[in-house]
Amino acid sequence: MKKVLLNLTLILLSVMAISSCDNGFADVDVIDTPPTITLGSITSGTTEGQDFKIKITVSDGVEGSTISALRDLTYTITSGGATVASGTEALTGDNQVIDLVISGGFPAGDYNFDAVVTDTNGNSTAANRSFTVASLKPAFDITGAWTMEPVAGAMKVGPAPGDGQWWTSGAGEVTARACFFDDVYTFNADGSFEIDMGAQTWLEQWQGVANDGCGAPKAPFDGKGTYSYTYTSTALTLVGKGAHVGLSKVNNAGEISNGVAIADEIAYTIVEQTESNGIRRMTLRIEAGSGVWWDFRLISGTPATANSVVGNWKMEPVAGALAVGSSEGASDYWANGAGDVTARACFFDDVYTFNADGTFTMDMGSQTWLEAWQGVAADACGAPIAPHDGKGSYTYEFAGGNLKIIGKGGHVALAKVVNGAELPSVGVPDEITYKVASLTEEGGKKKMTLHIEVGGGAWWTFRLVSE
Repeated sequence: MKKVLLNLTLILLSVMAISSCDNGFADVDVIDTPPTITLGSITSGTTEGQDFKIKITVSDGVEGSTISALRDLTYTITSGGATVASGTEALTGDNQVIDLVISGGFPAGDYNFDAVVTDTNGNSTAANRSFTVASLKPAFDITGAWTMEPVAGAMKVGPAPGDGQWWTSGAGEVTARACFFDDVYTFNADGSFEIDMGAQTWLEQWQGVANDGCGAPKAPFDGKGTYSYTYTSTALTLVGKGAHVGLSKVNNAGEISNGVAIADEIAYTIVEQTESNGIRRMTLRIEAGSGVWWDFRLISGTPATANSVVGNWKMEPVAGALAVGSSEGASDYWANGAGDVTARACFFDDVYTFNADGTFTMDMGSQTWLEAWQGVAADACGAPIAPHDGKGSYTYEFAGGNLKIIGKGGHVALAKVVNGAELPSVGVPDEITYKVASLTEEGGKKKMTLHIEVGGGAWWTFRLVSE
């Protein structure tokens, strides 16, 4: 028994001795480090209108550790000190990748993206990135002041896009509606839109006046509202009740004169945009309801007025260079299409020369356009036929708004078109007088539009361009 007690005593003393010995290791404090955050590239949203997308990688340490875990990610996007977007993403675990998407993106401008990741112990880490959103505006700049182009055909309506068979404004409308053609439409760089109609604009009976004519602008089409616009390479949208270009009665639902409600916004299709020597032109098209197509031609800048016709001229190789209609400048009876420029190439290369000494010549080359009344079997290219073959002796007079060509067979454009008639219903006259509707010069190239009445209320229009 004594031996057993002795052994137990020895064991206990050994344990106490071992416990009292230094094992060489100090206690290590457990430290919970803050989470980490890495901002990836902005893969979308640097152009206005695009969804904003960025990949964010966050970590709170080794997977499976029990000290703490990821809790959430908060983000804020500011521009000029103002918050434009913010949000919170709930997180779990120790490692996570967040694909952040903000639908619709942001307008053009400079932005800051701030993100903060926090763990379950309240530790947090922040990251920041600056970025710029580029404008989506097309290369063609429409900012500035525009008016309806003061030419025949500035407005037209028909049953198909670009078709003016129901009505086309003539040169007479430019004068009669001067109060309308001087209305100014301004597209500002900040997206706002203005209409300045001055003291008078064109009013129609649906606006409560006794007769169509010039008068004081009537609300909401008086330019007094607050308007804005959006613009792409193919479409222009005006926002605000009363905002419009061209005729105020025309909107996407139809025509107000037919009972359609006034629209809060109007969308136009951009048909054509050109710029030459600082002069910009734009054609807008709109389907007013179903199967009613309007075109409006606008201009920004004023072409220089030419004071001389001296030089070599050809028919302008475009659709509408030749047109005939029921009023001056109208094309409701017929107008050449783009295909005619090719089919009648023998005509579009004819050269009409107005010399400084008052003489006039026509160079038709070996072929020009002939019609059945000239004795050919069918309308087609052929050798010029006298007296319209350019072999005569001709002079011209240009004074005021008239251009007179003197000499039997002398003419521009179609030989059959003379004052008060079309050949062969009358004899070939000794002279022809054309009305000069416009004569402008841009970058050394002149353009001229001529009108001539052939009787019965029918008017031909010829558009020429200098070489």
